[in-house]
Amino acid sequence: MSCLLKKLSLILGLVALLPASVAFAGKSGPPPSPTVTTTSVAGSNTDTVNRGYAGLKWTLGEGLTPAVVVGYRHARVESNGDTQGGDVSFSFNLLNGFQPGKLRAKYFNGQENLQGEVGAGFDFTKGIFAGVSAQGPYINLGADYLFNLAAPFEPYLMLNTLRKYDKPRGGSTTTTKSCPSPYEYDSGSDQCVTVP
Repeated sequence: MSCLLKKLSLILGLVALLPASVAFAGKSGPPPSPTVTTTSVAGSNTDTVNRGYAGLKWTLGEGLTPAVVVGYRHARVESNGDTQGGDVSFSFNLLNGFQPGKLRAKYFNGQENLQGEVGAGFDFTKGIFAGVSAQGPYINLGADYLFNLAAPFEPYLMLNTLRKYDKPRGGSTTTTKSCPSPYEYDSGSDQCVTVP
């Protein structure tokens, strides 16, 4: 009889452990590591911008009547704001009839909101010139050097229709983390955790 009692207590002990073993089934060991998924969205890091513009230009020593300027700018703008390109313009006076002023070509380089410029051209009354200037939103300050004059420097101020350039957004990357079932990703601990 004692042998029967031993067998019965062994069976009862195993039955008592059965619910605990079912509760921990599939959950042995540490939880898995999160799976990292990276998604990239296409976008350009560089934009090409072509703009026509108009302006009014006052030259020191030439009175209060401005010259009219019409021009065209071709710019390359990068997502960090670096900006460079070329500019071609023609100025003329309308007071006392149409009078051609200057035909100019410039190279510019800088940021989306301010560019330094170097250029050269032809003044229809004074000859060949070279110049330097700075272009900001709606304003240009510069000076020309006229090779054929005794007082060769001509500083000027121009108000124009050129606003600052928009930086391209460029591409973007999104990273997500996930865990296999029955776990969920916990961003606070950066681990997979058991869902209660």
